[in-house]
Amino acid sequence: MRDGIRKKLTDSIPELKKCCEPNVPTKDTPKPYAVVLQGDDTDNGEVVGFKRTIEVWLYEERTTFKNLDSLSDKVIKALDMQVIEDSKTNETFTCIFDGTIGQDTVDLEWDAIARGLRFNVIALHEESESYIDPWIEAVSNYINTIIDFPVYPNYWIKNFAVPSVLCRVLKSDLSPATLGANRVMKTIRCHFVSRDKSMANKFIDAVESQLIQDTKIPLDIADRRYLTISSIREDREADPFTMGQLSVDLFRLENIKKKNIPVMNKIYGRGSIKTS
Repeated sequence: MRDGIRKKLTDSIPELKKCCEPNVPTKDTPKPYAVVLQGDDTDNGEVVGFKRTIEVWLYEERTTFKNLDSLSDKVIKALDMQVIEDSKTNETFTCIFDGTIGQDTVDLEWDAIARGLRFNVIALHEESESYIDPWIEAVSNYINTIIDFPVYPNYWIKNFAVPSVLCRVLKSDLSPATLGANRVMKTIRCHFVSRDKSMANKFIDAVESQLIQDTKIPLDIADRRYLTISSIREDREADPFTMGQLSVDLFRLENIKKKNIPVMNKIYGRGSIKTS
């Protein structure tokens, strides 16, 4: 993973003299250069999965912080929300910028100024296969008719594309509706990810408007089965990776499967029924 990040930085930022492991630089190493550190894996729940922190430390001549500002912007542009390939480990992954690390530092001995940038890589230990709820598949297909980019089911993958959407079942409920049918209700949470928040909001607007207009989502067109939209809620300030911004309540009636009970052939009785 670090090799892929180092190559991405050196290919994208020509003024970087070097991008190396933390044990390589000395006080005589030509500046500016970058050091890439890799942290431990931490479990961040089912949606995000395991997350790994990557630190990129930038070292520049002890002159002006404007040069460091410019270099930082270029590193963020090169890595944030970008799919990166590491040819040595044969893996691809997407980096997410997570802010600066503390304050800028001044190293008098090395005659350098330094700044740390933090990035995260999520969904490290993703499953190769998992069950996909037919309702999630239906919502994903529906969204793809409105906005044409990847829609992921259940949880993020390590090399997720940007922009993209994730759809997952937040909760489900089953209750009797009639003597012969149950009411199945599920809440689908949709996560919209883009490099630009205003663009993500534009995608939310497009999907939400179409949902309000259609009132139903096809589940199986050939069998004429649909999901009815009960309500829609949004929180555009919610974290797009862990929480998601759009919630859709859907329901449909499903016939109760009757057990294989033998049919009565005859009914015997004595007496008579009087009618008035």
